[in-house]
Amino acid sequence: MLKNYTDQYSLIWNSCSNQIPEFSKLYSKSDKLSKVVILDQFLQSVKSFRKQRMRKISMTELDERLFFENTRVFLRDGLDFTEGQLEMMFSDELIEVTRRFVRQARRFDPELSFHDIFQACRNVWIMNGLQLIMGIPMQLTPSIFAYSLLYPYTDNLIDDPQISDFEKMIFSERFRNRLSGLKTEPSTKTETAIFRLVEMIEDQYSRFDFPEVFESLLCIHEAQTNSLKLLHSKNSISEMETLSICLEKGGASVLADGYLVAGKLTDEQKYFLFGYGAYLQLLDDIQDLEEDGQAGLMTVFSYASSMSTLDEKLNKTYWFGEQVMKSLDSFNGRHIELFKSLMRRSMDLFITEAIAQNPEAYSPKYVSDFESGSPFHFSYIRKRKEQFTPYNGFLLTAIEEIAFAESFLPERSNVL
Repeated sequence: MLKNYTDQYSLIWNSCSNQIPEFSKLYSKSDKLSKVVILDQFLQSVKSFRKQRMRKISMTELDERLFFENTRVFLRDGLDFTEGQLEMMFSDELIEVTRRFVRQARRFDPELSFHDIFQACRNVWIMNGLQLIMGIPMQLTPSIFAYSLLYPYTDNLIDDPQISDFEKMIFSERFRNRLSGLKTEPSTKTETAIFRLVEMIEDQYSRFDFPEVFESLLCIHEAQTNSLKLLHSKNSISEMETLSICLEKGGASVLADGYLVAGKLTDEQKYFLFGYGAYLQLLDDIQDLEEDGQAGLMTVFSYASSMSTLDEKLNKTYWFGEQVMKSLDSFNGRHIELFKSLMRRSMDLFITEAIAQNPEAYSPKYVSDFESGSPFHFSYIRKRKEQFTPYNGFLLTAIEEIAFAESFLPERSNVL
């Protein structure tokens, strides 16, 4: 199911230009200074809002409305998102789905950390975006909830140094059996939670009527297992094999997102979703360059960083994303062009911030060129980084507040 897509997108990657992209807007020193003022005001708003939440001070509707307005001002005036893009990002439907997800996650497992819930929220938002472009009402379905929570659980288990490799291998096989539909009794508390999440998906999609849903879950499990080859594998696998494994892992994940959103997919939808997931994986690998290097995890970027600058690799990633977005034209959902523009703006900022955080991985001229297209000086972004822990960037900081705010509200008995 995956090899054909992996091969196709590997060819696309290899054919992509390695020329630096043209920036849609350049920022002068005075532009950057004015945006620093906007960012500082936003950070103060975040600090005040979080302080009240952590002290469990009740927030009025006016307080929340003012905070969200401050967030919109920052995204519009600080990061140059358009009003149309902001309407999509802060739609009533998206905010309500986020709130429902956080409440349901807290009830499902009160011991889940906010970091885990926010990690899962990011996948919920991706799936909400897929609902939008597929013309499906934006809502939190049992499958969206379950799939988004599955991987904080499995990732935490795989990353736990207290669990032996043998135990992890046994879990992986048991998890595969459960995804295959085999009767498997959970042996640990974590397995109990994971198997309950699989059951939620089965309750929404019967294995008989929607076999592709469960095939896609097995594919992402296989891709993630295969990606373990990238750990401590320097000089043992080729750059092209590294690329294929990364594309397969990212592509399989969002392909599964699509099946869990719609149940069935057209060939055009499958092609786009795999490419979209592959692109998101490449962007994650760019962002996680330093962490992956420390962990001994090989990616296209950590593979190359020890031998040369990453200028050309990042350029190829940008143009790869442009090729992927062209496939969106086959969808018939609402606001396709607006969705494209939102993705482009978000990914441009994501790439720019990744360069700002790891300038030593790129040539000085390349860093300077990208800084001219950044709303903020790179030194300022690095200086402010600690204020965003455990955030992941300026953009996600703004959106994260929806989930953070909800996580400190008392439980309500009249909501799902």
